Amino acid sequence: MRRRPHRRNLLDGWELQRVRVIYNRIAWFYDVCRPLLTIRRAELDLNSLFAGRIYPDSRVLELAPGTGVNVKRLFDCAGGFKSYLGIDTSSEMLSRARDKAGNNTRIQFKLADATDTSGIDGTFDFIVSTWFLSHLPCPEVTVGSILELLRPGGTAVFLFFSRPGNGLALRLLSWNMRLIQCVPVEAESICALPYVEAVHCYRGNTSTLVVFHRPVELGSGHASVTQM
Repeated sequence: MRRRPHRRNLLDGWELQRVRVIYNRIAWFYDVCRPLLTIRRAELDLNSLFAGRIYPDSRVLELAPGTGVNVKRLFDCAGGFKSYLGIDTSSEMLSRARDKAGNNTRIQFKLADATDTSGIDGTFDFIVSTWFLSHLPCPEVTVGSILELLRPGGTAVFLFFSRPGNGLALRLLSWNMRLIQCVPVEAESICALPYVEAVHCYRGNTSTLVVFHRPVELGSGHASVTQM
């Protein structure tokens, strides 16, 4: 399954509505089913990144927070934070995320297209997105746009379904992903972007976590790759 050749950042109206409908429908059972789909090693790596890269003065941005899994991770793992903004197209998912946030005044949610950065003010110390890129027509364009919001010294992490080299694994992954109408991402296109610090691959490259770190002063870096 090849992606369309044109390079777009924003979801068009039909795509945005499709994603909204899917996640509004599955919001009520998403948290129940999620443990069956998660990768323990990836979860632990995310925990470590939240613990080691988020500080009391950090501004945090999340694209497509869904039911607020990473909001809970923020409370459980980070040593504090200044503010958090989560942008999602599904009102039903955000309703559950708000429940996890409670009345914490540092947390704000916005119902909008998470690929549209034009309405986001300022820069952020930590940016996170999990399992969102597979819904995008050109995810590398969106990630590149989001990285412009990363403050020097900041970290951005993207966890996504990726295209494995094994043909059978690719067919099985693509078939399962049709249930939520998304496709595997070409990890190489994400890793070709600037500021890549590390790449973690899981389950035969069917899932990938890419960690970006924007240096305070621009310099050449080398990304390490691990297989899980």
